[in-house]
Amino acid sequence: MSALKPLRSLKPRANYHHGNLEKALIDAATEMIRESGVEHISLRAVAAYVGVSPSAAYHYFPDKDALISGVGQSLFDKLADRQEAAMAAYPGESREAALARFRALGRAYFDWGNTETNLFRLMFGVFCSLDQKDALAARDESRAWILLQRSLDDLADRGAINPALRPYGEILAWSAVHGATSLIVEGHLPKDVFESILDAIEISLGVVK
Repeated sequence: MSALKPLRSLKPRANYHHGNLEKALIDAATEMIRESGVEHISLRAVAAYVGVSPSAAYHYFPDKDALISGVGQSLFDKLADRQEAAMAAYPGESREAALARFRALGRAYFDWGNTETNLFRLMFGVFCSLDQKDALAARDESRAWILLQRSLDDLADRGAINPALRPYGEILAWSAVHGATSLIVEGHLPKDVFESILDAIEISLGVVK
């Protein structure tokens, strides 16, 4: 685990004058968490960094937990943006293109965890945890989850996976990719095993190339 940097390494911005203050606070907190980890931020520190009073920040976020939860929600969209961009590099209707998009989806997830380690830890840590009912609803509405569903449907439509295994595709792929990413990020596996994880997912789904 990398050492956390003190917040004093980040210079406060000029006073905030106009625009979307809620977004500005989330963006500032994201930058601070990226730099130093979630343990070192406070709502007052984020407000000072943006250049507003704590009372202005409290209007949008009553406490630190609410702010960090807002950051977590925005990060899932950023992850989906990265995945969409990675998949767009492989256009086409062929089986080969569908398989390339599927692997690109997993690689983008890993790249996010590997390059945005503090943000990745936040997304799947206690600040963003939900009860089971809310977690299932959030998952089903997640753009990243929808991208995974569509990618698997593309494979199924092209006869590239075993139809009997399609119902298990999302859980199998996400669990394997997330688990491997977490183990690599925390130093328990070497980075170069990730492509083998993608190979294993394809084998488990009965991928036909």
